[in-house]
Amino acid sequence: MRTVAAGDAVLSPGVTRAVMARLRGETQSAPADVAAHRLTSRELDVLALVGAGLNNAEIAERLFLSQSTVKSHVTNVLAKTGSRDRVRAAILAIRAGLTEDLR
Repeated sequence: MRTVAAGDAVLSPGVTRAVMARLRGETQSAPADVAAHRLTSRELDVLALVGAGLNNAEIAERLFLSQSTVKSHVTNVLAKTGSRDRVRAAILAIRAGLTEDLR
């Protein structure tokens, strides 16, 4: 409390480890090579739109698919890429440059 009261910041041990790992170049994910994940062309389309921040309904509308089909594609993308959630998949898409043509 004294540290914060003095105007300094306190980081949790997890944040401190992540910052130190980043400084040492030990990031958890290397620059994205989506080809290694063997995604179908439709899965790549869905991944790009996830990376652009679209939800399933918006992706379905954009790609003329049902929402359940989009959900299946998202599930496949998460499984194939080892992403634990949409945020990780979106980061992968951005790092791979998949979202650049969508702007």
